[in-house]
Amino acid sequence: MRFPTRLLAANLFFAALLWAGYLVLIALITLGISIFGEVSGSVWEPAGQLPRWYVLFTGVTLVREYLPMYIAHGQTRRQFGGQAAITIALFAPGVAALMTAGYLLENGLHALAGWPQGLSRPHLFASTSQVGLMFTEYTIEYLVWATAGALIGAGFYRWQGGGFLTIPVGVALVLVAAGATGTELRIPFVSRLFGFDVDLPPGLPVTLGVGLGVFLLGLALTWPIIRDVPLRNQQG
Repeated sequence: MRFPTRLLAANLFFAALLWAGYLVLIALITLGISIFGEVSGSVWEPAGQLPRWYVLFTGVTLVREYLPMYIAHGQTRRQFGGQAAITIALFAPGVAALMTAGYLLENGLHALAGWPQGLSRPHLFASTSQVGLMFTEYTIEYLVWATAGALIGAGFYRWQGGGFLTIPVGVALVLVAAGATGTELRIPFVSRLFGFDVDLPPGLPVTLGVGLGVFLLGLALTWPIIRDVPLRNQQG
């Protein structure tokens, strides 16, 4: 099967290339901080804000760019929807593994240099040695961000400017996922703008249940938008 395997492999390969370059950049920033100041904790942690936007963009692209391409080459919308869901479900843990590996490599660098490895915001994990919890948190986060991206991408593809109406729904999905993992969503004014914040009881079962539930809800909301969407001329 060419899709989703080929598309998944291409996206994971590109993500790995970006991760390698980003890792070098963050290492250089860390060294710069050590020269001109003091390294007081993890630098990879705040750097983790950017990859979620890449994951979101991947979800948007999956629908806006690849749906018309694969439909035009004989895939049904139902086939595309199912295989796109598989792509997201496998892409998210792949990127989460890269994010987790970044923490482990940073741990080694900090150990060699004698720097502390502290966290500056709440997480599902309490330290960067808890590999399983790190991987779980970022997997859930990226599952939801990619699905929110697919939902928003589907809305803009089908309704063009009307796709703005899907943005609050996507943000709500992301906020619930952040509540499920016990993390802070540091996007200025988002929680205040949309009028709610999510505070769920701690515990891995709650995290997994709510996180996977939000992922499935996002897919369920996306499917009615694309199930009979007409193909658009991308040049128009």
